[in-house]
Amino acid sequence: MCVMTLSNCLFLFFEKLFLAKFSVESMEAALNAAYACQIFQAPCVALSMMAQVFVGQWRGAQEWRSIGPGIWQFIWFSFLSSLITFPFGMLYGLFYFRGTAIDDIVWPYYTALLGMNFLFPLGAALSCFYIGQGKTKFVLFVTIGTQLVKFFLGYLLIFGWDSWVPAFGLLGGVFSTLTAQTGFCLLLFLVFLNKKHANLYNTRDWVIKLKLFWNCIHTGLLRAANRILNFMCWASIAHLMSAKGGDYLLILSIGGTLFLFLPFFAEALCQAEITVFSNILGAKEYFKINQAFRSGGLLTLLIIGLSATPLIFYKEMFELLFPTIFLEDSIILNVFFGVWVSFVFYSLAFVPISYVLACKDTKFSFFMGFFNWINGFLLIYTAIETVNIPADLFWLVLGVMHASTMLLYYLRMKWLMQRGIDAFGVQKGGFSNVLIKFVDFFHRDRWIRSKTG
Repeated sequence: MCVMTLSNCLFLFFEKLFLAKFSVESMEAALNAAYACQIFQAPCVALSMMAQVFVGQWRGAQEWRSIGPGIWQFIWFSFLSSLITFPFGMLYGLFYFRGTAIDDIVWPYYTALLGMNFLFPLGAALSCFYIGQGKTKFVLFVTIGTQLVKFFLGYLLIFGWDSWVPAFGLLGGVFSTLTAQTGFCLLLFLVFLNKKHANLYNTRDWVIKLKLFWNCIHTGLLRAANRILNFMCWASIAHLMSAKGGDYLLILSIGGTLFLFLPFFAEALCQAEITVFSNILGAKEYFKINQAFRSGGLLTLLIIGLSATPLIFYKEMFELLFPTIFLEDSIILNVFFGVWVSFVFYSLAFVPISYVLACKDTKFSFFMGFFNWINGFLLIYTAIETVNIPADLFWLVLGVMHASTMLLYYLRMKWLMQRGIDAFGVQKGGFSNVLIKFVDFFHRDRWIRSKTG
C-alpha cells in the first residue's frame, strides 16, 4: 500500500518540478489548477473509496457474492459523477482564477483535468475490489507501471524531444496522466471481469440496483461532503495566497510541491488501517483493534522522524529541487520547517481517521468539514490579512490547523471505542471528556443515554 501511494505522489511531485524547470509560472498554474480541481475530484474519490469498507466487511462476514455487484454500483457512480463535476467545475474556475496572475495560461490545463475527473473515482473503486481483500500485489504492479508511463511521458511531453515531439509545457503533464490513468483503469477492469472473479464474487452482475446503489453511495455522501468542504477551504486559502501574488504565490507553490510528495505514507497507512479495522469489525474480532492502532501509530512516528532529515540539508535540497528559484537561506529554512510541522500533524491524524471511517461515522466527518473552515480558512485569513505574517511563515501557521484536526479526530476515535469495544475506554472526567462532549455534535443524546445507562 505504501509503495502504491508513493508512486502516485512521486509523479505529482516530479511533474511540478519539471514544470518549475520549464517555467515558474507553469508550476504555479498547475498547482493551483490541481487545488481547484480537487474540490470536485477528491469527494468523488473519497466516496468511491468507501467501497474498501464494504468489501472488507463483506469479506469478514464471508458474503462473497455481494462484492461484485457492490463494486459495480461504485463504477456506475464514477461515470455519472461527470454530469456534475464538469459543469460546476467550469463555473467554479471562473471565480477561482479571476484576477490571479495565472488566469491567462491555466485554463487548458484545468479544463483537461476536469474532463478526465471520472477516471480517478473509477480507478479507486476498482482498486478497492483488491485492496479491501488485502490482495495488493496486482494493484501494486499496475500502479507502478502506470506511474512509470506517466513519468516518462510527462518529461517527454513537457520538454519535447528535438523535432520529433514538440514541447507541450503545461499540457504535457495532463496528457501523460490521461494516458496512464486510462490504462490503469482498463487493466484493473479486465481482471475484475475474469471467470474466476465472476464465479466467486459475481463480478459480471453489472446492473444498477437502485437499493444497493443507494446503500453503497449514501454512506459515503457525508464523507464526500467533508472532502468538498475541506478542499473548498484549502482552495480558498490558496486563492487568498494567489491573489496576493509575489512571494505569497511563490511560497505557496514551493511548499505545495513538497506537500504533494510528503503525505504518501500517511495516506497509504490510512487505507491499510481502514482495511484492517473493517475486517476486524466485520469478523467481530474486537480484541485485535488495540494491536492495529499501536502498530499504525509506531510506524507513523518512525516516518515522522525520518522525514526531518532534509531539514539538516535544507539549502542543498532546495537548490537541487528548485534550481531556477533564488531565496534567502532564512526563508528556505522557514518554508521547509513549516512544511515539516504541517506534515507531522497531518500524518498523526490519519490513524484515528481510519478508525472513524471504518466505523462509517461519516456524520462526524461532515461536522469536521465545517469545523475546518474555522481552524483553517479563518485562521489563515486572520494571520495574513490582520496579523500580516511574512509569506514564509504560512506553512508553519498551517501546522496549527492540522494539529487541531488531529486532536479532534483522536478524541472522536476514543469516544467510538468507548461505545463499541470493551477493550478501549476514555477516562471519565477531566478536560478530555469535556472535549469529547463538545465534538459529539450529532450524537449528543445517544452519548447521554450511554452514560446514564
